[in-house]
Amino acid sequence: MGIRIESIGLFENNNGAVKTSLELVRRAAEPCIAGSRYNKEDIGVLINTSVYRDDYFCEPAFASYVQNDLEINHDKEDSLGSKTLSFDVSNGAMGFLNACQLAGAMIASGKAKTGLVVSGDLVDYDIIKKGDSPGFYVSGAAMLLDEVPGAGSGFSSFYFRTFADMQKAYESYLILDNKRMAMMFKKNPALEKIYLDVISRGVSEFLTKEGVVLDGFDLIIPPQISPGFVTVMADHLGVEKEKMIDVTREDGDLFNASLPVAIDHIYKNDLASPGQKALIINVASGIQVGCAIYDF
Repeated sequence: MGIRIESIGLFENNNGAVKTSLELVRRAAEPCIAGSRYNKEDIGVLINTSVYRDDYFCEPAFASYVQNDLEINHDKEDSLGSKTLSFDVSNGAMGFLNACQLAGAMIASGKAKTGLVVSGDLVDYDIIKKGDSPGFYVSGAAMLLDEVPGAGSGFSSFYFRTFADMQKAYESYLILDNKRMAMMFKKNPALEKIYLDVISRGVSEFLTKEGVVLDGFDLIIPPQISPGFVTVMADHLGVEKEKMIDVTREDGDLFNASLPVAIDHIYKNDLASPGQKALIINVASGIQVGCAIYDF
């Protein structure tokens, strides 16, 4: 059995009309569910990966607000009826890939029929001007996962490693500024070089563990940080640029939406054929590297 991506929903806040993370998620999740073969009642687990949430709140889980807003098994009187477990995974730009592994494990174990992973990051509070810009592209993303019979389709392996000695290369935290809560971002000027170095180390370790080689992949799905980063990453890994999926935006890092936007681009443009294999590579604050294999 394999855990596949069954449906994707995306929303780009191009005109800035959407002002909350919850609305970003809803705008992406509704078309994702509508385009799926499943009903809302079939969603057994909902995982939110948004890092920057509305109005500073931490509890209850933002995922519970999403579940209620989308009316996914939100008001059940029958204790034996369909239920949805909702929770947050807050791990920077690595959250979406983490959530795919978690949802997949729950589906494979029979605890959920399908899993919905969502993100929608929007900083709705002050940012300290002496700090750095958050730099991410404001968008919402949703991905529905399910199980397909037989081997050779969907996610087959995951790998995560944290390079804790480099954790101060990218930091964000809330502070009081003139008696108001504000966000501070601090990035090492050489952050992208640091990302490239740890990606090389992480990918090498993952490939060795799996007993595969980089040339054996038909597509490489990198973190969609910037057009320049994807190009340099191809050179750094020694991969043909044509294999790299590049859906970057000039005005910001796609952040947690990187994976769903890239996969959506692959399907809509017929870039993968059945039997082809993709290597998913991600990098995030921490500093973390994540990898996964996806078979089409």
